[in-house]
Amino acid sequence: MDMKKKPKVAFLCMHNSCRSQVAEALAREIASDTFEVYSAGYEPSYTVDDKTAWMLLEYCSYDITERHPRHASELPEVDIVVNLGSGNDFSRIPCSYSETWDVENPKGKGDDAYREMIEDIRKRIYELRDNVKEGKILLS
Repeated sequence: MDMKKKPKVAFLCMHNSCRSQVAEALAREIASDTFEVYSAGYEPSYTVDDKTAWMLLEYCSYDITERHPRHASELPEVDIVVNLGSGNDFSRIPCSYSETWDVENPKGKGDDAYREMIEDIRKRIYELRDNVKEGKILLS
């Protein structure tokens, strides 16, 4: 892999309305110097989850209110796939490296569940960014 070219990372969850949207927003802030970021789902919702958008704005000052869920078929060719739900199979998306983050879906729960999800994803994005920067993830 040409190290001058940033790898493309896709964050996936089934509906692309909550966890993957959070991951894309946080990764754009945390790791845009390391990789290009996308998110999608196989059964995308019509809109981003209102509470997710509100919590990201309130808790992190990231505005995703204008974002729309995308279908996985809309993704460009990616190098890394991160599956944000353990019950989902996104193995159909070709990539050089993939991992699953078993991140709890906070939908239908209180603010604390959303904050925990955001912090869990934030921590994992820092780890992913560092692993890519340090060459611990081998990309073809």
